Amino acid sequence: MNSKAIIALAVAALAASLFGSGLALPAFAEVSENAKFVANVEFIRGHLEKAVENKNAGQIELALAHAGHPVEEVYSLITGPLSEADAALDSELDNALVSLANQIDTMSESDVETATDDINAMLDNAILAVVGKESDDPAFGAMVVALLIETAEHEYEEAIEDGQIVQMIEYQDATAFIHRAEVVFANVKPDMPAHEAEEVQELFDELDSLTASGASPGEVETVIGGVLHELDEVYALGIESSEQLDGWGYIDHIKELLDRSVEEYSEGNAPEAKALAVEAYLDNYEFIEGDIAQDDRDLMEKIEIDMRVALVQMIDQGRPVTDIETHVDQIKADLETARAVVTPEFPVAAIAAALAVGGAVSYNRVRTSFGRGA
Repeated sequence: MNSKAIIALAVAALAASLFGSGLALPAFAEVSENAKFVANVEFIRGHLEKAVENKNAGQIELALAHAGHPVEEVYSLITGPLSEADAALDSELDNALVSLANQIDTMSESDVETATDDINAMLDNAILAVVGKESDDPAFGAMVVALLIETAEHEYEEAIEDGQIVQMIEYQDATAFIHRAEVVFANVKPDMPAHEAEEVQELFDELDSLTASGASPGEVETVIGGVLHELDEVYALGIESSEQLDGWGYIDHIKELLDRSVEEYSEGNAPEAKALAVEAYLDNYEFIEGDIAQDDRDLMEKIEIDMRVALVQMIDQGRPVTDIETHVDQIKADLETARAVVTPEFPVAAIAAALAVGGAVSYNRVRTSFGRGA
């Protein structure tokens, strides 16, 4: 057995030990094979980014794992359609990925960067060959973003325990896939209504902050849920709801969460208070604000800013409990005004249902399911 084969086996063993059963590519009720293809390409790009990052930092085992994982698992998910579209490119890309996995430990940092640049160019050509101009469609891009961040949530859940990174490879997977989702979203953003685009960008900024600080998986999950909701609201991605509250039910639940937030804050637990405030907005108010806006847009925006921005800032600033209580009471009063101008049965935005083997992303009431894409 030659040295390259020995290194390849070592990479496979390391990847297997670090990655376990591998990534679970999420799938909504209906998702095109082309969207799965592009998502898998983006998973490869994410691993390449981390391979370079770890190589430059002298973390050779992690560099080996990230360089090896596309070869050992992800590439099998794109080789079929790529070989049909362009057999020569399929062979060239396969060989380039194997070469990087076999040699990254001995290559110079600049050579690794050059090799990954070349591979990324091939991946661009692969998308063009298999997907064509469909990849430029903002709705298509939104679905790819959704697939990426759902898998990122699962990886982050595996990586973090009690605010500490317990699985570095999964943690790096999560941050890499979130970054790739942000890159794809940059092409979607100009097509979105300004308000929704701004909210998604703010949610991505929050995701970056949360993952950098080792926030709880629940906090990350909630923000990812917010991104999914905004994208589904604009592009109707086909996310289906398994359980819904009517409009008045959401108002009651928001008020309950806000009361719990005040209680936690008064007991000195600001992080939990903030998480509850965020949940009240992302997992609840998001689903009724459009309906409130039909009757009173100014009221909808006032409640949104008071809950999404002002309340969170007050908690972060450590304001007196009485200030928090007064602010929450005002939000609750405005919610009662909203209750008076709408009917109980708000049309409820759709969210995904069911759970897959690879992991779960959950809203407070609804769990989304993802199956492996191939």
